[in-house]
Amino acid sequence: MNLAPTALMAQAEEATGLSDWGTGEVYEPLQRFWQALHHEASLTPAGIQIFQQESVRLLANRLLLEAEFARLPPGAFVPLTAPLFVVGLFRSGTSLLHNLLAQDPAARWLHLAEALYPVPAPVAAHWPADPRLERASALIHLQNGLAADFVRAHHIAANKPAECSRLFEHSWIGHLFDFRASVPSYADWLLHQPLRAPYRDYHRQLQYLSLAWPPESHWVLKAPAHLYALETLVAEFPSAHIVYLHRDPQEVLPSCCSLTAAGRRRFSDRIDPSAIGAYWLERLAALARRSSAARAAIPPAQILDVHYTELTANPLQTVYAIYEYFGYRWNAGLARNLSQWLAQNPQHQHGLHRYTLEQFGLVESQVTEAFEAR
Repeated sequence: MNLAPTALMAQAEEATGLSDWGTGEVYEPLQRFWQALHHEASLTPAGIQIFQQESVRLLANRLLLEAEFARLPPGAFVPLTAPLFVVGLFRSGTSLLHNLLAQDPAARWLHLAEALYPVPAPVAAHWPADPRLERASALIHLQNGLAADFVRAHHIAANKPAECSRLFEHSWIGHLFDFRASVPSYADWLLHQPLRAPYRDYHRQLQYLSLAWPPESHWVLKAPAHLYALETLVAEFPSAHIVYLHRDPQEVLPSCCSLTAAGRRRFSDRIDPSAIGAYWLERLAALARRSSAARAAIPPAQILDVHYTELTANPLQTVYAIYEYFGYRWNAGLARNLSQWLAQNPQHQHGLHRYTLEQFGLVESQVTEAFEAR
C-alpha cells in the first residue's frame, strides 16, 4: 500500500476523474500529517487502512468541491448573515449547546453526513432521504466498532449536528486529528500556520452547502478549534456572533484526555496515558491564553460568555439569554423542540464516561498552575 502524499492524491484523482486542487496548499500539510502518522502514531494495520481510506475521502471531497466552485456562475453564493458560532475549550459543553441551538426551525446546522460527503449541495426538502445518511452511518459504525468506549465519551450520528472543524480537513487543517492519533509534530506545525486561506475555503464551503437551503436560515456552528484563530474567524465573518463556553479546567482536562485515549484506541494498540495528559495540559492552557489575547480585539456585542454550570442548570434560560443578547428571534417552534430534545436526551444516555486526572499522570495543582499562567 503506497501511502505517499502523491499516491494518495493520485487515488483521489482516479476516484473522481478530477485533477484541479484549487489554489490552496494541500501537499505540504498532507505530507506532514502522514510523516507524523508514520513516526509517532503507532497505528495498527486496520488503523493504517482506515487513515488511508479517510485521506482519499478528504482529498476526493476537495476535488469535488473545487469542481463545483468552478461550475457555479458568478454570484451563485449569497452572504451568510449573522452566523452563530459556539466555541470553548474541548469538552466544555460545546456539543450540548450546539445541539440545543440547532433545535430552532430557523437555524441551519451542519449535519455529520454532509460534513463527511459535502457534494452535491444538499437539498433541504430531500434531505431525510439523502443517501449520504446511510453511507455516513456505515462509516461511523465501522470506526466506533474498533473501540467500545468511544460512544460513551462522544456520541455522533449521521443526521445530528457536527463539528464544523471537519470542513477544514478538506484543506488538511486537522485540529481534530489529535483525538484520532498521536501526531504531535504535525499539531505543532499547524499551530504556527496562517489560517486566513483555510477560513476562506471554509466560508466558501458553507455558502455552497447553503445553496438549496432556505435563505432565511442562520447558520449555527460549533468548533472548539476556532479558539486557535478567533481573530481570523471574525475577519472572515464580520457579522459573526460568538458564544464562548467556560468550564473548570480541572473537569475539562481529564475529559479531553479520556476522549483522546478512546479515540486513538480505535486505530492504535499503543496508548500512553501520561503522554496524553502532558500534551493536553500544555495545549489547552496555551489555547486558553491565545484565545484570551485574540478576543480583546472583538467588539463585546459580538461575543457572549456562558459558563458550563449555568448551561447545565438552566439550558432553556441559557438559550433564551443568547437569543436576547444577539437579537435572534425566539419562536414557539424552538421552545417546543428544546423541551422535547431535553426530555429525549438525558445526560449519560449512552453510558457514563468516567475519568480522573490521575489516570493521565496529572494532579490538580499542575492544572491550576498551568491555567493561572494565562
